[in-house]
Amino acid sequence: MATATCIGLSAVKLLKQDANAVMVVLPSDHYIQGEKNYIDTISQGIDTANKRRCIVTLGIEPSRPETGYGYIEMGERTTGNIPTYKIARFTEKPNLEVAKDFILKGTYLWNSGMFIFRADVILREIEKYLPKLHRSLMEIYKSLGEENEESVIKEQYEMIDGISIDFGVMQRTRKAYVIKCDFSWDDMGSFGALSRLLNTYRNNNISKNVYVDDCENCSIFGNKNLIIGFGIKDLVVVDAGDVILVMDKNKDQEIKHLINKLNENQEYSKFL
Repeated sequence: MATATCIGLSAVKLLKQDANAVMVVLPSDHYIQGEKNYIDTISQGIDTANKRRCIVTLGIEPSRPETGYGYIEMGERTTGNIPTYKIARFTEKPNLEVAKDFILKGTYLWNSGMFIFRADVILREIEKYLPKLHRSLMEIYKSLGEENEESVIKEQYEMIDGISIDFGVMQRTRKAYVIKCDFSWDDMGSFGALSRLLNTYRNNNISKNVYVDDCENCSIFGNKNLIIGFGIKDLVVVDAGDVILVMDKNKDQEIKHLINKLNENQEYSKFL
């Protein structure tokens, strides 16, 4: 996921308008409860990013040994009404045993993928760690507001090697801080996460138009048709209208690879 490129483009566009612009980067597939705490956290993050000229991340206290998220190790505590820490290190998605160790240590947070920073600060960090991307962003910056803006953006985008902001900057910067958030959060990027929003019925998670009998640990997402589950275990079933998905629950993190395979086949890609 080339998030560094997207964030960099947003940063140069904002910087062109406001030399003191602060960016709040929020993924679109998150579920958050506790609006006041969330807004207070964002406000403190903006204040910290301005005062310290740093990169602020929002960390979530783990409630389970999750292998689908990256983790942040908290370092020295700094000032802030909401607990804020210098980041000791970022860790990519661990295996189950490592995730269990992180829970026991109590010094790790989930990396929510939400960031707050000044536009000029993130561009300086991109310059330091992704110089090729920075050169392209500066070419775009010079063209903003000019007649050739769109053509320059297109030209430079085609030259850029996509990389995520986590790999490109966050895991290398020394300016990262994390706020330990006090609101309910979930990443809706998997069926496992979506299942937590369904109704619980006899150790299953089900939506409307679903009937289960003698089933265990299944997540079933109904639509217009009635879905009947009988004697099944550890499955995800999704009625998406013109597509029916039946999947082993343990394959949740592999769904992206499946979608890529389907997209390669024109016969199936038309359904996606």
